[in-house]
Amino acid sequence: MSQPTTARTDLVALLGHPVGHSVSPQIHSAAFAAAGIDAVYVALDVEPDALATAVGGLRAVGFRGANITVPHKQAVGELADERTPEADAVGAVNTLYWSGGRLTADNTDATGLQAFLEHDLGLAEGTPTLLLGSGGAARAAAVALGRVGAHVEVVARREHAGLEVSALARRMGAARVGPVPEPALVVNATPLGLRGEVLPDRFMRLGRGQTALDLVYGPADTPFLTAARAGGAEAHDGLGMLVAQAARSFERWTGTTAPLPAMRRAADIALGR
Repeated sequence: MSQPTTARTDLVALLGHPVGHSVSPQIHSAAFAAAGIDAVYVALDVEPDALATAVGGLRAVGFRGANITVPHKQAVGELADERTPEADAVGAVNTLYWSGGRLTADNTDATGLQAFLEHDLGLAEGTPTLLLGSGGAARAAAVALGRVGAHVEVVARREHAGLEVSALARRMGAARVGPVPEPALVVNATPLGLRGEVLPDRFMRLGRGQTALDLVYGPADTPFLTAARAGGAEAHDGLGMLVAQAARSFERWTGTTAPLPAMRRAADIALGR
């Protein structure tokens, strides 16, 4: 049972646009309750031109921390007092917390995804992987895939941005960066699918021996995951990564170990699973 809200209750926020689909409030509310921490988590829909005002407002009211989601993951880094090496490596921010009285921008997406790739998917070094996207989520995926030593091909609509993501994967330790004729893993790191969009045909024809990972999550499979399952491929949405990165954000704000089982249960319930 959650604690009653009092004058001493701390505030944690999610800043994004849109945020109506997010289950982060349920995940973190369950985490605070399980850990006995007096805090509430709210999702705030913030237009891009209001981001600086929103961060200033959170400073003014003494918030305990925040998560950042699209489209603010890169812009918000300039509004913090400092960035962690991880935020600089990824080039995007998903977490704000206080460190020594300074507002610190961090990224827990890459470490959360790496944990999922290694522990849930058993990804091995050299695994041929197609990565779709060039935004903040794709950069986090490139860092995670590089650190596990995958062979990565990046596919992006903007060629220059795709080359930057490829270079990031290489710097992080990818076994190889370049064409992958037969991918064992395909990662969708774009928002496509959240509203029923289909991916390019190359991504929609997976079969046995292949794995589809969509960083989008929702109550139902995206068309990408539906097609993968129909073809006999293994398919996973982004909920595992979401919970893993949420646990690391929770630990930044509280200094305590995250109650992962409670967070995963809350996510499943929120999505009707």
